Amino acid sequence: MLTEIYCDRFRQKTISFHSGLNVVLGDENGTNSIGKSTLLMVVDFVLGGQSLIEHNGDVVSELGEHDYRFSFRFGMETFRFQRGTADSGAVYVCDEGYGIVSVKTIEEYRSFLAAGFGITLEDISFRALLGPYFRVWGRGNDDARFPLHAFKAQPARECVNNLIKTFDLFGTIRDIQVSLAEKEKESGALRNAVATSILPKVGKKEYVKNLVSIDELEQQLDAVKSNLAPYATSIADIVNREMVEQKQRRDGLLETRSRIEASLRRVRRNLESNRHIKSAHFDGLTHYFPEVNKSRLAEVEEFHSEVAKLLRAELCDSERSLSDQLIEVDGHIAEVDSTISEALRSVNEPTAVLDRVVGLSNSLQAAKDQNRFYELGLALKESIAKLKSSLSEEKVRVIERIEESLNDGMRATASAIFGEGRKSPRLTLREAGYTFEVHEDTGTGAAFVALILFDLTMFDETQLPVIAHDSLIFKNIENDSVSKLIRFYAEFGKQSFVAIDEAEKYGPDTAEFLRDRSVVLLSDDALLYDTDWRSKSELS
Repeated sequence: MLTEIYCDRFRQKTISFHSGLNVVLGDENGTNSIGKSTLLMVVDFVLGGQSLIEHNGDVVSELGEHDYRFSFRFGMETFRFQRGTADSGAVYVCDEGYGIVSVKTIEEYRSFLAAGFGITLEDISFRALLGPYFRVWGRGNDDARFPLHAFKAQPARECVNNLIKTFDLFGTIRDIQVSLAEKEKESGALRNAVATSILPKVGKKEYVKNLVSIDELEQQLDAVKSNLAPYATSIADIVNREMVEQKQRRDGLLETRSRIEASLRRVRRNLESNRHIKSAHFDGLTHYFPEVNKSRLAEVEEFHSEVAKLLRAELCDSERSLSDQLIEVDGHIAEVDSTISEALRSVNEPTAVLDRVVGLSNSLQAAKDQNRFYELGLALKESIAKLKSSLSEEKVRVIERIEESLNDGMRATASAIFGEGRKSPRLTLREAGYTFEVHEDTGTGAAFVALILFDLTMFDETQLPVIAHDSLIFKNIENDSVSKLIRFYAEFGKQSFVAIDEAEKYGPDTAEFLRDRSVVLLSDDALLYDTDWRSKSELS
């Protein structure tokens, strides 16, 4: 527990604390700006908080940078420290005379406090645990409608989660959240891979089409594996499907070539045998037929000579044309022969089979990969949906348990303080929010009573090490109710810190009770610090 705070700017230098209720008591005039709230902020500061720096800037601006020395007793051992406003991120470990021995970071110091107070909660930090229940003016957590909020802008979901953590019931939820985050990360990576074209986009239609392709490709590969020899005999048909057509084309070209060659031979024979009739051929006739008309024979010779010339010219033209056709056909035959030779080389080499198998395997693997990623996406969606459902179910189960415990606890606390029949507040929890209300009583006083009942119940049911309530919380509550409430703080062995004034109005017994448990008496003439700057700004 906190045992003392020393500051050379305090009016009384050292303020000592005790177990149970610690009262910062103001005067009977209810004077403001005397340091009641500020001392609670200093207590928060020595508990590792930052509100004194963040919300009480006038303290530093008026006093300058200054240090606080303080001690805690945990078990039988006392621990002393120093923390200053100039470097609030460092906490100095001190000896008995407050000589500095070593230094801790603020996070190390907070961990030390958590261990010292015996806090075993794994899922919430020391400061997050204290935050909502250290209710001091300026921290923004004094709205009676929102008792789970450590500050006004805190998300309601975070408030509910912190409540679950405070009850040490977050373990299963945490495990589910970790699994959910991993699955959502995987799903996001898969979506990004598709969005950036690293992976193809596969929908249900493509998935079904791939299933058919996979079946066909596997059948083809199985056929190759189970019957390679018969398969190899038809490699030419598989790898060189045009080969049969090329053979048929070659046969046609050879037939055409034969026809051309036959025609060319006939033309050449005709050219060789083409002779016209000369007059000398008829010389023997005049011996047997002296009366023959030699002049007529000469005319016949001249006629045949002209005809022969014409026929020879045509035969020469035919020879040239047929020769050209033969050359062209031979060229086509050479092309076909080259194609067939290339095909035959492919048949004789095993690379064709290998290429075919590799092609089938690649196509099969591509189809399988596409479907695998599609199935992975579906599986991730299903896993995420199940995890979200499990998370929701677990959280509902836990908050129902906490809700019942707190509502029963507040009812019991209200009965213990005010007697049976006193209306108690009701907390209704949801996964991402909550409501807090007192049915049939909407007055401000009832709201602040409900807030105190809630904090005292939390103080009783959890590892919450300290609570603090500023005077503004008590001002709107009926005096009799304050008198009853204030005594209940002292029922706890754990330390609570209350700032209050006008003690006498709560009755002489309560006034005496408050003075007995006070750690400092503040008034218009006895301020917290040795400097009064109220004419410049208010110190609360």
